[in-house]
Amino acid sequence: MNIFSIVRRAFWSGSMAAATSAAVVSREAVNNGSSAIAPINAVAHCIWPGEAMLDERPSFRLTGAGVFIHWGSGVFWGLAFEALLGRKASPARIVGTAAATAALAYVVDYHVVPERVTPGFEAHVPQRSFLPIYAALGAGLALAAFVGRSRA
Repeated sequence: MNIFSIVRRAFWSGSMAAATSAAVVSREAVNNGSSAIAPINAVAHCIWPGEAMLDERPSFRLTGAGVFIHWGSGVFWGLAFEALLGRKASPARIVGTAAATAALAYVVDYHVVPERVTPGFEAHVPQRSFLPIYAALGAGLALAAFVGRSRA
């Protein structure tokens, strides 16, 4: 399989995964008394540890950095997803690979990497919100694969 093809597809699937998970984490934050932008700002805590976890207002610095880091993470998981999936995949394989990638993302994000590089969502959402957030990540990966393959 061509590495350029994987990277191209990963930009699409990772971007979709980042968008769907950002939408869900924002909804979960609002449902739990934070602003919609607060968990996106929190992603930037690897750069600005104190203020990123606390600031609930949109800002170019925190929100911009949070969006960029979250998108980059989505593309990273998109690369894993696309490499595992392969070019020709059945709907069941797409869904299974997306679910496995999302589960792996959760394990890595909250049980493998140092706290300094976790997403930081836990500052604004309870742990029970992680299931819909990572399910949204997986759904974004799968949706992108379905759309991408239907256009090919």
